[in-house]
Amino acid sequence: MIKNTPRRHLIVATLALAFAGWSHAQAYPNKPLTMVVPFPPGGAADITARLVAKGMADLMGQPVVVDNKPGASGIIGAEFMLARPADGYTLLLASNSVTTFKWLYPNVSFDPVKDFRGIAIALQSPYMAVVGDKFQGSEIADLIRAAKDHPGKIDYATAGNGTGPHLFAEMFKQATGTFMTGIPYRGSAPALTAVMSGEVPVYFDILLSSQPFLSSGRLKSLGVSSKERVPQFPNVKTFAEQGIKGLEISAWFGVVVKSGTPEPVIQALSQAMNKVVRSAPFVTRAGELGATAVGGTPESFQATIADETAAWGRLIKEKNIRVD
Repeated sequence: MIKNTPRRHLIVATLALAFAGWSHAQAYPNKPLTMVVPFPPGGAADITARLVAKGMADLMGQPVVVDNKPGASGIIGAEFMLARPADGYTLLLASNSVTTFKWLYPNVSFDPVKDFRGIAIALQSPYMAVVGDKFQGSEIADLIRAAKDHPGKIDYATAGNGTGPHLFAEMFKQATGTFMTGIPYRGSAPALTAVMSGEVPVYFDILLSSQPFLSSGRLKSLGVSSKERVPQFPNVKTFAEQGIKGLEISAWFGVVVKSGTPEPVIQALSQAMNKVVRSAPFVTRAGELGATAVGGTPESFQATIADETAAWGRLIKEKNIRVD
């Protein structure tokens, strides 16, 4: 007879936990999933979510229903997801804007580092300094020279205070020692229109948004924030190539769940999502949109959320940035 020693109890408990985790993973998912998109239908986030949802549904054998819940810069959708059980059946298509919420909205009810659990980044898109076709110059040095020759007289468009284009512009000014004046618009579409009309000379937009206008020649790019030149516009030099360091930043869309979701479920979601975003159709579609498919582990995505939350916090505090 085997005695009930403390060591035996520990072994039995460990095996029980491992089996429970295995059985949970085998049973998951056994009902439809919901992917919350905190933005309106038709935009880049919505397109990304539907591509990921369709691929994950095919792999996991359950429908993944896309549910658009726009409002408050994405906060409403995030809070909706967090109000659901931490069981892996409600996902959130998050953007990198979640890493700025706690700094821009002091009363926000959640902390993305503590309350989100990353699954994987679906795609990322670099920032570009885009100007109208009448802009005198073709490289970032031309913009820097104009800004330094006329301090405070050169305007740049933003998609609103505290948005990604605004924060990137602040980083650009910091990296180049320039002083330009930000003009907030209500989103990227009117900001791009202002640049194309000549109302404002430059806008730091993500490629995913500005690509159609760059392809048509209505806009041109002075530089891109990616580590390497983007395939869609191989003649556009990176900022680093042009001597500006520290601007290798991209906007991203990724899937997160509520913190506390069982680890076997996290891993099941991650495996499915990585198969989707690394598939040839997804990679091709991402390129057509002006983005790059990413993927990766839950741990690496969680680290990205934590690192960017800290970095944007430093910038927002230093520049005393406030939302509209």
